[in-house]
Amino acid sequence: MKKLTVLLVLTFILLNDLYSQEKTTSKEVGLYFSSLNSFGVRYKFGNEKRMFRLTALSLSAERTTSPDQNKAGAGLNFGVELPFRITDVFSFYSGPELSGSYNRQKIYSTSFDYNTSDAYNAGIGLILGFSRSFQSNIIVSVEIVPGFSYNKIVSDNVDTTTFAFGLYSNSAAITIGYRF
Repeated sequence: MKKLTVLLVLTFILLNDLYSQEKTTSKEVGLYFSSLNSFGVRYKFGNEKRMFRLTALSLSAERTTSPDQNKAGAGLNFGVELPFRITDVFSFYSGPELSGSYNRQKIYSTSFDYNTSDAYNAGIGLILGFSRSFQSNIIVSVEIVPGFSYNKIVSDNVDTTTFAFGLYSNSAAITIGYRF
């Protein structure tokens, strides 16, 4: 997971340098919400034909009392948006996205005893979304990202590996961004 993060960050830096020399570049930063308990920060850069995006800190946290448990996780996504302008303020976009995440869960059975599980996820998806510009700098985007994922869960030294394909509730997102 650490190697994947380093690779994505290096790719991001190199692509940013390549596209920063174009005359019609665009950059955008925004808040990303994919469910009621998962959010992040999204940075986009590129031009009218291609926008690279990095969604970092996709943080999630939850605490429940029945059963007594704590959940926390983080993820990193890298994608490419290919926008198609419908009107001056409304666009459709699509493209590929790579994703990775880590989640940890603790379930307490007594005050001193608990079970821990760690979940690792890596996947690739297809971005399908619409964006609307308000004024010249404010952008609101809605999207879905159906995809394929590899999941590994380690719980009490037992490994469970699964593969998944499809559209899930956390694959839908809203982003509120600022273009500069």
